[in-house]
Amino acid sequence: MRKLFTLTLLAIIFSISGYAIAPITGTTHACVGGRSYLIDSTPGGMWYSSDVAIATVDSMGFVLGISAGTCTITYDVSGTIATAVFTVHAMPGAITGPSSVCVGSTISLSSSTTGGVWTSSDSLIAAAGRFTGVITGVSGGTADIYYTVDSGCYVSTTITVGGTTLDSISGPATVCLGTTATLSHITPGGTWSSSNPAIATVGVSTGVVSGVSLGTVLIDYTASTGCGTGSVGHVITVVNTSTAGTISGVTSVYIGTTATLSSTVVGGTWSSSAPGIATINPTTGMVTGIAAGTATITYSVTTCSGGAVYSTTTVTVLASDGISGYIHFGGPRDSGIVRVWLINYNTTTHMLTAVDSTTISFYDTSVYYSFYGVGTDSFRIKAAVICSLCSGVGYIPTYHDSAYYWHDAHVLYHTAGVPDYNQDIYMAYGTTTTGPGFIAGDVTTGANRGTSGPAPVVGLPVYIFNTATGRLMQQTKTDAAGHYTFSNLPVGVAYRIFPEALNYQTVPYTAISLTSGAPVMSAAHFTQHTISMTITPNEQSVQTVNGSVATVVAYPNPTTGLVTIKWQDMAAEKGVVIITDITGRVVSASEINMTAGSGARTIDLSTVNSGLYIINVHTPSVNYIAKLQVQH
Repeated sequence: MRKLFTLTLLAIIFSISGYAIAPITGTTHACVGGRSYLIDSTPGGMWYSSDVAIATVDSMGFVLGISAGTCTITYDVSGTIATAVFTVHAMPGAITGPSSVCVGSTISLSSSTTGGVWTSSDSLIAAAGRFTGVITGVSGGTADIYYTVDSGCYVSTTITVGGTTLDSISGPATVCLGTTATLSHITPGGTWSSSNPAIATVGVSTGVVSGVSLGTVLIDYTASTGCGTGSVGHVITVVNTSTAGTISGVTSVYIGTTATLSSTVVGGTWSSSAPGIATINPTTGMVTGIAAGTATITYSVTTCSGGAVYSTTTVTVLASDGISGYIHFGGPRDSGIVRVWLINYNTTTHMLTAVDSTTISFYDTSVYYSFYGVGTDSFRIKAAVICSLCSGVGYIPTYHDSAYYWHDAHVLYHTAGVPDYNQDIYMAYGTTTTGPGFIAGDVTTGANRGTSGPAPVVGLPVYIFNTATGRLMQQTKTDAAGHYTFSNLPVGVAYRIFPEALNYQTVPYTAISLTSGAPVMSAAHFTQHTISMTITPNEQSVQTVNGSVATVVAYPNPTTGLVTIKWQDMAAEKGVVIITDITGRVVSASEINMTAGSGARTIDLSTVNSGLYIINVHTPSVNYIAKLQVQH
């Protein structure tokens, strides 16, 4: 009987566990012709698409967008399924317009799809008007111009910027003594010349170089570029070659990475014995790792006597043992530079150290990053858009996966030699808000030598979150006085304030509720403790109400000149408003009649200089003191 009960219980457990399947994660949208990757941590399942005319999915979870629309992607494990709605966005209309522009001139590009933005892969060559499609030639070269719509889908075209600079000359870098070699240029109708005909001569119209004596010369080509007349040079060495020289460079690469080999003899050709393991550019010597294994790289040179000589080296391709993933941008579609750090946390010293970093350009909704040769350890990964971290609204520096604060970030335990793929970072974007709400405070630390009180913590990032939604609203930094402010906040909302200091653990200032009657909280102060390596809120406010339920606030803060003094639930009484600078000098003093119940009075500070001031509103029942920032 006990055996039967055990078997029955196991059957029930297996039956219940059969219905447990992880949800589908990953990017659930793509452009037509684009790919996305979906994941389900429950093994052994199969992927299906409800409409293969919209999107197909393979056995690994890679989804290919076929046509614009929406379908359902299903992951089936023995009849138990998880689903995700997948959207395929239409591509914008093709870019039309000229394909070239001269330096200093402009052209206009357009697309049949409206509402997108224009960006350039290299604004130092061709600058793009973000909303106009006007392309300005900056310097000679080529640049890819992108037109991106709100869905993140984009089309591109290549613009050639002409100037007085010609493209490089094609042809060998050496010529044997007593023989000839031919140089060429894509721009026709130009003329050739040699810097030293005693070493090598060149046909004025043919580009045929003749080796006269051993040495090096510069061969010039001059031609009209269509935007002026330009010239370009090409170095030719007259040699009497008999060896392929000595190969130098790396002996190993990781899968998907590149390295360049070189030889002491120029003008030869590179080849790989195993292109399935490592390929090599025949002229530049750049090796690309394809699969784990070993390949023999050969450098062949034709000698001046007509024979061929060779040099060889071995390159080992190593399996990817690093950390890689995508950075996804959740804000407006844009382009820019993102910096990624690989950060190690030492549990003994309690210190964070960036052991590696990489800088990547992005032009789309996501960009790939990777770190190779990473040793066994635990890591945090952080990304920040360059220059975005200086503003209140924009891409917020974010840790893996979506944490704003290092102590809340996902910790990756990496083993050397084992790849960690799909370590994605989802960048947060601040929210533009409007409203009368205002929160401010100070961050200070213990008194420094020579100071009588706490010292300000300067340049500390401070974040404000909506407590109900968990959504980050804004970010700022403490100023020279350790002061921070958040303004334009909606009322009727509770907020959480969260400073971040590297290696410090922070306790947030929680449940700051702003109402229409009390839209200001200017005393959300924090103390940084350098011994315990913590930052904790200071719940004691500089605003005191002497046994009364009456409240007084001054806003906006910062102000451009006009400050409103608002009171609530007051008895009718006279008040005095005194504003001083940080040295104690009075810059404004006035008397106000504070009516019973509620009321407001505006003070004009447009004539005082920009800076930090102290405002004091004093009545028989209320003594309100706060810092006030004036910014003209």
